Amino acid sequence: MINVIRRLMGKPVKLSPKQEAKMARMYARADEQAAKQQAEMRKNRAEYEAFMASQGLPVPDAQPVTAPANLREAAGMFKQSFEGFKDAIGESFDDRRDVLDPGEAQLNKPIAEVEDPAERGRIATAEREERDRARSVYASPHRPAVVFTRFATTGREQFTDVVSALRESGLAAHPERVYGVYRVPDRFDHNRNNEGGAYLEWEIAHEPGALAPAAGEILTTGFKRSDHWAARERGEASVLDEDVVGALITRARVRPEDCYGLHRLLTARARDGEDGKSWSAQIEGVLLLSRPLAAIGTAQAEMTAQAPLRLDEPLPYHVEILDWEAVAAWVSPHRYGPQRVPSPLPHLPSTWQELLFAYIDVVGVHSADCYGVQVTRTADRSIADLSLASFNKNLRGKGKFPCSDGEERAVMHLAEHVVLAYRDSADYEAGRARWRAYQLEVLHARLDHLTGVRPPIEVSDHRPPSFLGEVFEMFDPFGQPSFPQIFNRNARPSLGPYCGELED
Repeated sequence: MINVIRRLMGKPVKLSPKQEAKMARMYARADEQAAKQQAEMRKNRAEYEAFMASQGLPVPDAQPVTAPANLREAAGMFKQSFEGFKDAIGESFDDRRDVLDPGEAQLNKPIAEVEDPAERGRIATAEREERDRARSVYASPHRPAVVFTRFATTGREQFTDVVSALRESGLAAHPERVYGVYRVPDRFDHNRNNEGGAYLEWEIAHEPGALAPAAGEILTTGFKRSDHWAARERGEASVLDEDVVGALITRARVRPEDCYGLHRLLTARARDGEDGKSWSAQIEGVLLLSRPLAAIGTAQAEMTAQAPLRLDEPLPYHVEILDWEAVAAWVSPHRYGPQRVPSPLPHLPSTWQELLFAYIDVVGVHSADCYGVQVTRTADRSIADLSLASFNKNLRGKGKFPCSDGEERAVMHLAEHVVLAYRDSADYEAGRARWRAYQLEVLHARLDHLTGVRPPIEVSDHRPPSFLGEVFEMFDPFGQPSFPQIFNRNARPSLGPYCGELED
């Protein structure tokens, strides 16, 4: 093998008589195959020229095809072919131009990143300061203050630890000071497929200020997406998590001053396959964290008895959904690392936390009016890269980053949407007008394009083939490898979260 490489590089080699004879046979076979191929190409060219001439069309000159003379040329051709392959793959990524205007920037070919940590920090700080200056023109006259407190937990202990964190911070006695409490949409402990024993992080968004610990009671009320709460048919509007819990809040007359948060319960699981683990994220349902009001239990019992409900009454709050993933595709596409520095679009927020803060700052939302804020997901689907910009980083493997418990871990970012639910008012309507102007004039984006949108329910009711047919397909040598579905073969298609199954 070494001698073959040296010959391709134009360097002299020494072969034994046996090797020389073998090489001669290889060259003779290659020459014979090349001669046959060239004869076939000449024949095809002659037929092509005759056809073009018969049609009165000009015959273009044949383009010579040359093989690489050495390994350097071969490597160059391979690199060019590989770049073409990357470009073709890159076209499959959504550049979100229907949501934001990136100008001349290219999604899959951003500007090079800075690797030096100190320089990265300096650039990121300068970019953030410039964004803060640009936003100050649109900020609310009474700019609320908000801070974020993050704490560690596990999938099994998360709800117990949420209560403990609220009590230890003193916020258990002051829900009016809390914007929201939510699971941070990151996945750690990648060796674990399920989340029971996996390390998780939660966060409390709240007003600043130290409080004495408080032992207040906290009620957690939930609704599962798999349960049938909403009366819907195919083609009707789909249902948000906030629609279901909003019906409870209306019936129980729950005030935002009594709420710690609304939370879409997120889980991230992995499945082992031939090519490694494949990850998917699901929203199991929605939670309301509040003071222990008796009216809440009564209202949930009534909803259970009357389900499925039309859920067509006005919501008790305004729900804002901001498309963080459209921003992340450009400024933070790497699932396993931090945002890009410098940012390819430095006028956009570099983190979902900054986007949440910017909305509160511009609209002027106060914690006492908040039922909940969170960073979460909407659809249940597999987790994939957002662009080819993180391709080289993926090849280098997953780094480890500091966590709230002081340990360093690999992390996978799952954030898709920033969701806020707050009691509306004329002041907030004016604030949203400022936000729309800020989006148009500074962000050059429509990050609120999902607000108020409930797509019509679409469902496929095509019945699967028979079990025997699937068994035959499994052994079909000309078909795609597949395995017959064994469980839930007769299950009806779902109409979507909270909407039950398609009736016969």
